[in-house]
Amino acid sequence: MSPATLDSSIWIPYLRTRRYASTVDPLVAAGRAWLHGVVLLELYAGTASAEDKRAVDAIRRSARELGRLVCPNEEDLCLAGQVLSLYSRRHARIRPRDHSHDVLIAIGAARTRSVLLTENVVHLQRWADLLRRRAGLRVTVVRPAAGEGTER
Repeated sequence: MSPATLDSSIWIPYLRTRRYASTVDPLVAAGRAWLHGVVLLELYAGTASAEDKRAVDAIRRSARELGRLVCPNEEDLCLAGQVLSLYSRRHARIRPRDHSHDVLIAIGAARTRSVLLTENVVHLQRWADLLRRRAGLRVTVVRPAAGEGTER
């Protein structure tokens, strides 16, 4: 089982309805799931209750204890800005704030040599392709099978 960075588009349905449990549970149990700092930010931003916050706290605590929390450094931030600029020059003007999280998550997945699991394959693959061309970073972007979700 390859290590994987889970995008918030995987964590959120997993936490709400256990969607993707057949993928997430074995990764977490084996200590093979990476948590990106930007995903952590998005998860906390989406908490609507104390129970939600406790669930995110537990994910954060586990990731830290296992050494599986990855946060962008100065080089990652600079590379993300350069990739966004390159895309904007070649294709169309974009608002960096609309894409910076995705680029940083893709960089983190490349740096940890993990598969990037997301529901947003088309968008993340765009950034993965540019990272390969611009910086030689390789990341595989995959949408996991949804499996059976159950309401909590």
